[in-house]
Amino acid sequence: MKNINLFNYLKSIDIFKNINEEILTNLLPELTTISLVKEAILFQQNDPSDALYIVLQGKLVATLNQADGNRIILAEITVGNIVGEMNLFTGGKRTANVSAVTDVELIKLSKTSFENIVAQNPVLLQRMADVITQRLRHNQLLAILPKYFGETDKNILNAIESQAEWIHLHSGEALFKQGDVANCLYVLVSGRLKVAFADPVDNQQIIEEVSQGEVVGEKALFADEKRTADVHALRDCDLVKLSATAFETLAQKYPQLMMAIAKLAVQRSRLDIRSTSPKGNISNIAIVPLNSKVRGTEFCQRIAKGLSNFGTILYLNSQRLDNLMEIPKAAQTAKNSPHSIRLNTWLDEQESRHRFTIYETDLETSEWSKWCLRRADQILLVADANTSPVLSNIEKGLLADKNRVSTASQILVLLHPNGKQLPTGTQHWLSQRNVKEHHHIRWDTEKDFEKLVRFASGQAVGLVFSGGGAKGFAHFGVYLALKEAGIPVDMIGGTSMGAFIGAQCAAEWTLEKMLQTNRKGMIESKFLKFTFPIISLFSSRKMRANLKAAFGDTQIEDLWLNFFCISSNLSAHEMIVHRYGQLEKILRASTAVPGILEPVLNEQQFLVDGSLFNNLPGDIMQQYCGEVILSDVSSASNIRLEGHDTMPSSSEVIWSRILPFRKTIKTPSIAEILINAILVSSTQKSKQVISETDFYLSPPVKQFKLLDFTAIEKLVDIGYQHTQQAIATGKYDKLR
Repeated sequence: MKNINLFNYLKSIDIFKNINEEILTNLLPELTTISLVKEAILFQQNDPSDALYIVLQGKLVATLNQADGNRIILAEITVGNIVGEMNLFTGGKRTANVSAVTDVELIKLSKTSFENIVAQNPVLLQRMADVITQRLRHNQLLAILPKYFGETDKNILNAIESQAEWIHLHSGEALFKQGDVANCLYVLVSGRLKVAFADPVDNQQIIEEVSQGEVVGEKALFADEKRTADVHALRDCDLVKLSATAFETLAQKYPQLMMAIAKLAVQRSRLDIRSTSPKGNISNIAIVPLNSKVRGTEFCQRIAKGLSNFGTILYLNSQRLDNLMEIPKAAQTAKNSPHSIRLNTWLDEQESRHRFTIYETDLETSEWSKWCLRRADQILLVADANTSPVLSNIEKGLLADKNRVSTASQILVLLHPNGKQLPTGTQHWLSQRNVKEHHHIRWDTEKDFEKLVRFASGQAVGLVFSGGGAKGFAHFGVYLALKEAGIPVDMIGGTSMGAFIGAQCAAEWTLEKMLQTNRKGMIESKFLKFTFPIISLFSSRKMRANLKAAFGDTQIEDLWLNFFCISSNLSAHEMIVHRYGQLEKILRASTAVPGILEPVLNEQQFLVDGSLFNNLPGDIMQQYCGEVILSDVSSASNIRLEGHDTMPSSSEVIWSRILPFRKTIKTPSIAEILINAILVSSTQKSKQVISETDFYLSPPVKQFKLLDFTAIEKLVDIGYQHTQQAIATGKYDKLR
């Protein structure tokens, strides 16, 4: 083929379109032509990436070897198409096999020649990046659309893409704001978004995070309303935008599109707009060792092993990336370097092929550390719990407000050598950092790593205990049965007696310690002692002493399992969710039944029993865990007065108990009436919570009274047996 013809042919190829003619002229001497006969192999998976090829004549096929030994067809490559450009551009081994379907004639550009040309002409590097990125985004979009429209004809999918406008957002940039006109919808193809609304005092509160493959803005478009929330990019994002006009045009031709989006809008409308339930679609996790005592590589490998149960994993640190790209110091490429295009494109391509990508930062504020944080959906700050809690250099340099390179949520992970004693001093770590949550991980306990993996993948299991007086001892039996059956409990929450038992489970008390401590504190000490009924019927002094003896100065944040409990703020008429603070004091607040026990004063706020607002806080747990198990001992009450049509007077009751010839009138006590009245107040809320979970346990404790503290062993056993029976049905198997 003559040079002038080859020159014109190159100008018709995507990569070389609009490239300066002088560059193309300089490129021609570097090109060679090769021929392949039918069924000949051009290159194989894992071969070195030594050239790119342009098809002049014939047809090639790209295939992939799978782990099970099968080979799948990826694509057919025909005249005018390029093959091998991705690996030549980004580095690394060949990712597919390519062979000739027919006799084939190709143009070949060697890697050495390519590197020489782009070194002199960076514009060619940018052009190739644009073409590769466009192709990558196209493939990503075509993989997303069937999620909403089913396995639709490719012509429909192509029609959608032809009407779509591509949008790129930089980290922190707004997609739209509350009050904007809603005249389009978006599909997030790559990256991550944050959705927030302005509350009455103009603060920002995160509603949810939107991840790759999700639709944004469809509700307001259909309702012809203004935007109800602000949406910003948590990291660099690529989206396709469908205007109202474009969508209407497509819907007229393909009515199934309207049905699919309408269905999605209806599903979303059923959700509380302020829902913060965790997403199970975190993709990129940056792991930041905060000090040299952290065995970062080993920690990452253990996390990667766990995440592999949920999908394919790519684990990268700076050395591994250099080796995979086969480019020395590629990981330390600055963002403003021309060669950052290659690194960025390689990372995009890798992320599109893996369910999770784990980025391990360097210990310092290197260029690689910046890449890790900029691409993160979630950041794990990992520290040895026995070291100083002061901010590390990487936190000061890359995560402090003025230097922050990522707005992804941060999670603190504190490593402990073993579980011989409860953690202490967690608040010192938390007070210096703006973290979403924290986890205590024992290095010698694999179940702790499994717990962290479940949180990272959105699969964490939360266990919620209701209030219910002494009946709450059944909760401990529920916990024991779940644990024995290998069903994970990653977080615990509760109200009133459920909070009291939940704290014991979160501290990982044994059955022996639980029975011994509660017998001593609730039976032997006779903790309910009457006082002058000015504030309450009973004094809280004995209860305070018992709680102090049981938990000491432990803080909620020092428990092995994450824990929360509920109290009611009488000062502001609102529910309080406690995740931090002195455990003994918070438990007193959550169990302070109004009229029975005195309120707990906390910063001039009167806190009482959480059951007033929420006796079964499964809705709170849904904000943290993907699966929620409810244990409810309050659904049925045995409060009654047999043999009477009207309530007897106080004097009648007293005389019936004094005079030997009278039959004793067994009436509910003031305490029982008050506790039951409180439980009634949140019954409707509990019913709603129960309807939203697949895992509801209601141990049969109806025969016990709310103050039957002496029945502790029986109640634990009932909870245990009831849970064992539920597990035997197989319903809980998917949680294992």
